[in-house]
Amino acid sequence: MEPRELLGLIAFFSETLDGTQLDRLAAGARRRSFAAGDALMREDEPGMSLFVLDSGQVEVRVADEPDPIATLYVGDIVGEMSLLTGAPRSATVIAVEAVDAVEFDHAALAPILAGSPALVDRFAEMLRQREKELEHAHGGAAWNMLRLGDAEVHDLIRAFYSS
Repeated sequence: MEPRELLGLIAFFSETLDGTQLDRLAAGARRRSFAAGDALMREDEPGMSLFVLDSGQVEVRVADEPDPIATLYVGDIVGEMSLLTGAPRSATVIAVEAVDAVEFDHAALAPILAGSPALVDRFAEMLRQREKELEHAHGGAAWNMLRLGDAEVHDLIRAFYSS
């Protein structure tokens, strides 16, 4: 599926961005393919992009946890925390089967975030929700998490993208 079509099908983007913004974001996309067993990202490495899964599934794993902490599927977004805040990757993401994804980097996302405060709000809420889910699922033993309040998350994203 073409990046613009994929973005239009994902409510996270399509309910926040107008057609022109979706076109601009899609123009900055890069298609990526991963074989089963490949890592999309590795824990503690710098994060320069996020991925929207177009096909396949991935497992999210962290050091010292024997089982995956999450499984993500078509339409899911992964890698947003590092891309939005500059923090190192908080997990390793492995393709369970062949995966096609659309990748967005800082340069693709920056002009969109500058023109859409609502998207900053949506990303901040996503970060807070994922943090809550991980803490609940793992008894508060979450690793590499920001543990910031809502206003702090917004400020961190805005500061990282204004530099």
